[in-house]
Amino acid sequence: MAALRYNSVMKTLILSDIHANIIALETIWAQERDSDLILCTGDLVDYGPFPKEALDWVRAHGVICTQGNHDRWVARHFREGQTLESVPVAERAWVHYNVGRIDETDASFLEELPLSVVVDLDGVPYGMTHLYDDYQEIVSLHAFDQFVGQAFNNGSLQRLIFGHTHRQSVRYLSDDYLWINPGSVSYRRQDDPDQTAHYATLTDGVLALHRVPYDLDPLRQAMDQLELRAGEMKVAHFFFGPR
Repeated sequence: MAALRYNSVMKTLILSDIHANIIALETIWAQERDSDLILCTGDLVDYGPFPKEALDWVRAHGVICTQGNHDRWVARHFREGQTLESVPVAERAWVHYNVGRIDETDASFLEELPLSVVVDLDGVPYGMTHLYDDYQEIVSLHAFDQFVGQAFNNGSLQRLIFGHTHRQSVRYLSDDYLWINPGSVSYRRQDDPDQTAHYATLTDGVLALHRVPYDLDPLRQAMDQLELRAGEMKVAHFFFGPR
């Protein structure tokens, strides 16, 4: 587990679940260019058409990231050489397309992302990791402390940052204990038709949740040129298709 300390940080941009969506990412950055630090809980790739562009952006902007399940998934398929051309059409998924768009440097970067990191922002430590327990949420102080002990080497933390669920939220478990999910940069779950990009900011200690519309046309155009299995295309049309 990495531990990082930053002093005199006025504004932190908090991201999660970029999912190869450079269009949404650039739209967020156009709004938040005055950020001093950028955090991301992971899932940089998969289920989107621009993995290489997203990874280049993350590295160029010095984003502090943890590893998401889709980051591991894409890296694993890359090692196995599973591109679109290597599997039958009936089995083709976003992961195969993403594998064909990245290179060795990208795969190594994804593999080397830490599972958890503690970021100290002006004396306030935040534990960041991609997920808690599948799609569950921490709803008690007991569960919070148990998880901190497991995921952060028995450290003492009162604030956590998660991603994975794509559900933007802040939950206070007491006056001092809370966890943050900035929501997905790219897309929602299928019970939520919202198509804006979600993220959070922490400015001089004040936390805010944000949603910003972005241009879906480049994603639709890229999607329409792909031939993925039926289930993957159905999901993609829900994410990026017209409402």
